[in-house]
Amino acid sequence: MRRHSTAGIVLALGCAWLLGAAGAAAAPPPQRAPTDRATVLQIFNGAVQRYASLRTRLEEPLPPLDPRRDPWALRVQRYYLASAIRNARHRAVQGDIFLTAVATMLRQDIGNAISGNDIEGLVDDSVDAPLVDLTLNEPVPEWAMRPVPDALLRFLPLLRPEGIEYRLVGGSLILWDTHAEILIDALPGALRWDD
Repeated sequence: MRRHSTAGIVLALGCAWLLGAAGAAAAPPPQRAPTDRATVLQIFNGAVQRYASLRTRLEEPLPPLDPRRDPWALRVQRYYLASAIRNARHRAVQGDIFLTAVATMLRQDIGNAISGNDIEGLVDDSVDAPLVDLTLNEPVPEWAMRPVPDALLRFLPLLRPEGIEYRLVGGSLILWDTHAEILIDALPGALRWDD
């Protein structure tokens, strides 16, 4: 059995500490989340556009979505597209599009919409509806989703890509893919004004 000298061990530990300290000193400082609306909107729009580009690429081999087609053929096409998106976004997590700065901005927008209007007219009892599992890249039951009222929608950033919409599920704001009929991202508790 080989013995190590105390001096050798101390020297090795000292070198390791110095290398760790040097590495820590070389690490960049943590980035602060942007707070100005223009930058946050740019980040949000970029994330939505990246998703839309992915979906467009995955849709290319498919025939165009046409509601006049056979319902069964449309269902199969949507199922295929949803599966392809699921595989491509298998590492997606909640907040990939509704990043912290985006979520903060959207909550402020919703707060502004709610404070200037009669809350009864903006949302219905769906805020207190039973909880629904909001799993990314998966369907959400149609009965659980509500359209976003116009009085609230006009406060939210415009969604430019076709086939991506805001919807409400209980008190959550979601991004919904109308082509694949799956959840893109969710902002839980977005309509909870009493928290």
